[in-house]
Amino acid sequence: MSPLAVHIALTLTFVESIGLGLLLLRVRGVPGLRLLVGFLFGVAVWVLSCELPVWIGPSGRPLGEALIGVSALTSSVFVHFVLVLCDVLRTRLRLALVYGVGGATCLVAMLLGTGSYQPWLGFESFFFVDTVGWVVGIVWALMGLAGHLVMAWAWWQRRGPPRGQLMAMCLASGWGLVCMSGYAFAPVGIQVYPFPLLLLPAYPLILVYGILRYELMIVNAWARRGLAWALVVGIGSALVIAVATLPLPFGRPSSGWELWLISVITLLAAGLLLDPFRRLATCLVYPGSQLGEGVVDDWREQLSTAESREALALIAEREISRQLRLDIRVLLGDAARSAAERTPTLHCVKHGNRWKCELLGWEAAPPGPRYVAQIFGTVLADAMHGLEQAVAFADRERERQKQERLAELGALAATVAHDIRNPLNIIGMAAAMAPPAIREEIATQTARISQLATDLLDYAKSWQVEKRPLDLADQLRAMLGSSAGVELDAGLQDGLRVDGDSRRLQQALINLVDNARDAVRDVDGGRVRIEASRDADGSVCVYVCDNGRGVPAEIRDTLFQPFVSRRPGGTGLGLAIVAKIMLAHGGSATLDAREPWATCFTLRFPPPVISP
Repeated sequence: MSPLAVHIALTLTFVESIGLGLLLLRVRGVPGLRLLVGFLFGVAVWVLSCELPVWIGPSGRPLGEALIGVSALTSSVFVHFVLVLCDVLRTRLRLALVYGVGGATCLVAMLLGTGSYQPWLGFESFFFVDTVGWVVGIVWALMGLAGHLVMAWAWWQRRGPPRGQLMAMCLASGWGLVCMSGYAFAPVGIQVYPFPLLLLPAYPLILVYGILRYELMIVNAWARRGLAWALVVGIGSALVIAVATLPLPFGRPSSGWELWLISVITLLAAGLLLDPFRRLATCLVYPGSQLGEGVVDDWREQLSTAESREALALIAEREISRQLRLDIRVLLGDAARSAAERTPTLHCVKHGNRWKCELLGWEAAPPGPRYVAQIFGTVLADAMHGLEQAVAFADRERERQKQERLAELGALAATVAHDIRNPLNIIGMAAAMAPPAIREEIATQTARISQLATDLLDYAKSWQVEKRPLDLADQLRAMLGSSAGVELDAGLQDGLRVDGDSRRLQQALINLVDNARDAVRDVDGGRVRIEASRDADGSVCVYVCDNGRGVPAEIRDTLFQPFVSRRPGGTGLGLAIVAKIMLAHGGSATLDAREPWATCFTLRFPPPVISP
């Protein structure tokens, strides 16, 4: 076979590597894609080093011999790409080691040389590696082995890219290794034409497709079109060759124009099969695009097991990705659509009372997979509607049970409060004749029990706030008056309009201020300060802060639960009532860090409703 075939194959590989690299530079969002581009350019440099003496003559031999050593650095880029793709690049030391080995090998190869060009089996310039060249080849092989071990580990641990993508990369690497073996024939003395090099033009295509078919739908579209036309051209060419060479009943073509006419007719006949070939290519590139019996029922069964929106999204992604063997993203509700820029996405949104799924990033998808995605979207929308109804029913049931418990607790609290107050009154009257110190202690403890009964009754009973527009700043100034030890922020000089129940808000504020005063009672330089702020959306925050003893770490997470108190002798219901009041107003009560205060409670009010 002529050496020209190998030179054509290597030239095609060079053009493909450069062209694919330039094309992929325009793609955004794929992890490590720039490293893949660098690897493709490295392959192009290797081909250039092999073919320079053929393209420009003997003057290209020195540069070609120097560029051969770059293959070690190209293998470092490959390992770096694998580390990024498999998400195992944790330290710079690991990366420095990879590039240190590749760079050192490359430098040694360029300084000492890796071999020379010699005639062989009709080739005027075929590269023969020397000892240094074999060392470069061994380093290249070890780096490739390291990258494949990382992929094997990621495959076993089920992390990083899909398993199919890792397998496709390994198959592409195997194809490349078979192709490169053609260059080993001459150095080891195998006097056989290097036919594996004829397969090299397919290597960049297989590598890019194997990596990106799970990332970019357009890659699969290119593969489908290319495979369909390859089938047409291949079968048409085979028919033309058969007509020109095989004995036929009516004889062989006797002239060039007859052969030309028969070739055109044969190619047109093959072109009529383009649609069947497209369907075949679709089945090969998009396996699973045809729905088997019971698939839709299986989808409904799997989606019905989800108990939350997050779980439903995960199950949906798993089922549709498994069906189409592609990485498909599922977004439910108002999730960010930017995630669908590069990955085919099913975005399920609510229109009125119904859910509908729209396809994002499916512009390059053929009809088969698009049809499957649309059917799956319908099933997913029904599952989302059912989940929403189930969650709403569960919420209503929880609220009903909560109200029942509160009603029972309220009835119990009312009974306890009533039954406690009568004995307290008797105790108070019986202590009237006791010594003053004892009478004072009895009065203190009975007052505490009475307050506990009052707080318990107030917390347990079911009540509704009566919200009206009010100025919270005015209420604070009126409530505190000239109280000593409480500072008011300058922000409270302006109006703070909220919608709220004046009596309940005053109760919440008094609870917080009393707690703050008690916290700084024994602290030198103790301060209590009330600050306020308004957000851009109109919501209001009021901060009640002190520099007292602070809140113990062990009760910070449960501070707003009943019977948890940071104040010795407290009932533990004051902050629970504050949280209940704010919840009834559509706001919240939280314990936040706010410099320089030891303790700072934040009351957040929603924006007031603007009357039309």
